[in-house]
Amino acid sequence: MNFYQRYILVTLAIWFGLLTLATAQERPEVIEAYRNDSYGESVLRKTGIMDGNLVRTLYINQGEVGQWPNQPSGEWPKGTGHSYLDGVCLLVGARVLVDVNGAPLFITPIETAYREHFDRDPVTGEPWGWEPVPGYLNPSGDRPAVSNDPRSWPTLWPDAVFVALDQPSANWINQAEVNGEAGVDDDRDGVIDNFTYWHGFFGRGVKNADLETYFVIDDSKDREWSRAPYNYYPIKDDSARGGLGLRVEVRGFQWSHVLAEDNIFWLYDIVNISDTTYNQSVFGFLTDVGIGGTNDSGDDNAAFDLLLDIAYGYDDDGIGTSDFGSWSPTGYQGYAYLESPGVATDGIDNDMDGIIDERRDDGIDNDGDWAPYTDLDGSGSWDSGEPLNDDLGKDGVGPFDRQYNGPDEGEADGLPTPGEPDFDRTDVDESDQIGLNSMHIYRLIDGGGGNGWPKHDDGLWQRMSSGTQDTSLQRANLHMLFASGPFLLEQNSRERFSMALLYGIDLDDLVSNKITVQQIYNADYNFSRPPLKPLVRVVPGDGKVFLYWDDIAEESRDPFLPDSIGNPKKDFEGYMIYRSTEPQFNDIKVITDSRGTAVYWKPIAQFDLVNGIKGPDPIGINGARFWRGSDSGLRRSYVDTDVVNGQRYYYAVVSYDQGDPEFGEQGLQPTECSKVITEDLNGNILNIDINCAVVTPNAPAAGYVAPEITGDMDTPLEGIGTGSIQVEIVDPALIAENQTYQVIFESEGALPNYETATYGIYTLEGDSAVPVIADIDARSFGPANPSPLVDGFVVTVNIDTALAILPQETGWLIGNSNLDMIVQQHDQFPSLSVKWPADYKIIFSDSNIDTSFNSQVPVPFRVWNLSEDRRSEFELFDNDNTGDLSIGDKITIIEFVGTAFKFTYDILYYPPFNAIPRLPEAGDEFVIRTSKPFYSGDVFQFSTKAARSDRELAKSQLDEIKVVPNPYIAGASWEPRKIFGSGRGERKIDFIHLPQQCTIRIFTMSGK
Repeated sequence: MNFYQRYILVTLAIWFGLLTLATAQERPEVIEAYRNDSYGESVLRKTGIMDGNLVRTLYINQGEVGQWPNQPSGEWPKGTGHSYLDGVCLLVGARVLVDVNGAPLFITPIETAYREHFDRDPVTGEPWGWEPVPGYLNPSGDRPAVSNDPRSWPTLWPDAVFVALDQPSANWINQAEVNGEAGVDDDRDGVIDNFTYWHGFFGRGVKNADLETYFVIDDSKDREWSRAPYNYYPIKDDSARGGLGLRVEVRGFQWSHVLAEDNIFWLYDIVNISDTTYNQSVFGFLTDVGIGGTNDSGDDNAAFDLLLDIAYGYDDDGIGTSDFGSWSPTGYQGYAYLESPGVATDGIDNDMDGIIDERRDDGIDNDGDWAPYTDLDGSGSWDSGEPLNDDLGKDGVGPFDRQYNGPDEGEADGLPTPGEPDFDRTDVDESDQIGLNSMHIYRLIDGGGGNGWPKHDDGLWQRMSSGTQDTSLQRANLHMLFASGPFLLEQNSRERFSMALLYGIDLDDLVSNKITVQQIYNADYNFSRPPLKPLVRVVPGDGKVFLYWDDIAEESRDPFLPDSIGNPKKDFEGYMIYRSTEPQFNDIKVITDSRGTAVYWKPIAQFDLVNGIKGPDPIGINGARFWRGSDSGLRRSYVDTDVVNGQRYYYAVVSYDQGDPEFGEQGLQPTECSKVITEDLNGNILNIDINCAVVTPNAPAAGYVAPEITGDMDTPLEGIGTGSIQVEIVDPALIAENQTYQVIFESEGALPNYETATYGIYTLEGDSAVPVIADIDARSFGPANPSPLVDGFVVTVNIDTALAILPQETGWLIGNSNLDMIVQQHDQFPSLSVKWPADYKIIFSDSNIDTSFNSQVPVPFRVWNLSEDRRSEFELFDNDNTGDLSIGDKITIIEFVGTAFKFTYDILYYPPFNAIPRLPEAGDEFVIRTSKPFYSGDVFQFSTKAARSDRELAKSQLDEIKVVPNPYIAGASWEPRKIFGSGRGERKIDFIHLPQQCTIRIFTMSGK
């Protein structure tokens, strides 16, 4: 080794050593765990689709976002086929000193993965770049791991996750789902069959975004620089690992809130697991601008705004092309540069935030935004119910999270712990970021020419490390390259890089979206969280669709919005039901702002809490205001009868919150949960979120007999209540055969002062009533408050809450008397007056058959309590002092509360107007009816018959078999629209009224 080589190596060794003293590193056991992960494998490449808001794009779990000419690539708005992106890829490079035949040489490997013109093995064609690391997805699935589809997750995350988080793997096994029922949301977290918890950015099972994807890539397959004469191996004793020895944890985030619906965030955690400290490294992105579609890239314009840190592209003539022809106007696509690596050793406030040399791995809350628990009672320790704030412990989960399984290390200790919000790795401000250093916009040269394609390591290094900025170019097929660096990437260190892909109608709209993106980033990727998604079930019928859902959303809490004492706010407000004929729901997004831009979707039904929060929200967005409901009351089922048989419909039941007019300076609009139905390029459904459904109503098979419910719904089988019930079939397939049910009420308080409290639904098994569901709150009743679903039906109770005389039902029951018997509440002695929940009958005789209670006057009638089936006492007020019952007297019914008598109802024995009185005769009866709440033991009874097939009926309906449409000439209205690609797409005819079992034969015109 000559003097020059020794000088360089010794100098670098001293410099690196000094910096190592000043810089924290990943724990050795974490690096070891990362190294023990399997190498990245191209066979694990999966293409996913991010479609959690209005932006829809494919991505590949080797780091590409969009991929020309495949679609959807940067489609916006979702469902239009309007493409804005030909591809984006992650670039990470470093300057490395190697020995080439005894001479020192600096090489500049650039790690990436792209659709074309990047390095491959010249013999095998194997890609040399990022590849997905095994263990971070379901290897037998068809997509990378996404938060709303547990089928895409691994059975359990790799050990490296638990080592890095310093948490036991046992805490990540979701026992409620493991031990639960398949297809059921057993742990009530809005996800079905998630046997492990989502590996969220903010903790175990924590989902701050409406849609999140997560995957891990490494550069182990890059053999370009491990070949002779360079022979560079990042881990010296691992000749199977090429590249720079880098591992990248990638996350994509989408929020569906109206303010954030035009953006996707991409976050990259890059870990150097090599044996080398790279004194000069660069991170960046390369994008192939594609404004206007796959075949419209030649007239793109691009520019960079230094003040906003945003690069953007737009089409020169404002006209795009798609498989449907041209479209206009085209909008703007931008790349917001959010987070860059930090330098914590130069004594400079690189990001100009007032803090020098902050870092997210030093165990210090550099910016002071971490909040300990709130000690409301001053006891000196946390007590149940007190706000934990950020003091959640390593797992980032607190008592109000569904996945909470008890306190963990660091919880409620008053000290920041790694893994908690607003501290170290979860706090974006705890890094002295160097920002964007280089920006280049240049012409894309077809065929891989020039020096700006991913295969051009040296050319990309020069651009990325140059510190120069070429900020605009017009009317060309463009590449945009933006980067941070050079900076020091230490051995065993972690750095972060992030950007947002955003869209706008024009530049002003794009800038507005950049402001929202920046706010979400500044809040550590937090934003108003909608209520949990309800689990929706749908059943197609004949000209109708039945929908029903659970109540999980109603218990949701939003950690972004604290309640009055600081705990996550319980801010659920209601449900909206959307119905569309396309999976993106674009045809019902018709509520516009003052600029004419569609902002909100129009529901077919809406149900909200009765709490005074109603009407348009006071905040709005550009004149459009979210409709919060009309205090209608909640329902959890709906029957849609405005449908056409044979038409495919897409439904979503979205939960929404109240918003917060007092939040911040401008307030916050209500937030509704996302609705995602993912389809492939041919329109085939790939995934349906749990709050969505795809259904086609149709005529039933020949011989079909619908289920039946029989019974008296207006009068209790037993009891005194005067209300009624209604039984509504929601899922015909679940209606049981020959099953008898009872609805039994419970009340609080004794007669006469009581109120209906709860009711239950029971099956009648012999003489025993077996509870199916009990303790349903009866205080919220009526059509807006049906029961939970039971065996395919729901029960609605109608309760007469007031004790009152029913004048229309009170009068002569038997006989021809025309006396005007006026019934009223007793008012002569108010302190003795009480309303009594009973019906009465006065039975007349031709001789004295009873005696009044106080005056002991013999009378020719008896008062009978019909509700309790017993005689009632009464008093005769002998107004004419005749000593017997005569016209003008008053009969007052008496009941007893304990031993004290009370006057209830007065019956005035008055003559008719302008007529000769006809006195009652023996056997005549006068009835008094009152309205009464249900009392304990009041019972309704009804029976069900299941749907069935009737063979004789089926034979008689054979003439009703039809093929629709007939004739089939050009197409049918229900055929799905094909957004991407050429050709007609799916063609569809329907056969209706077929028998349950039959054979269909289709012939050509020639009879074949």
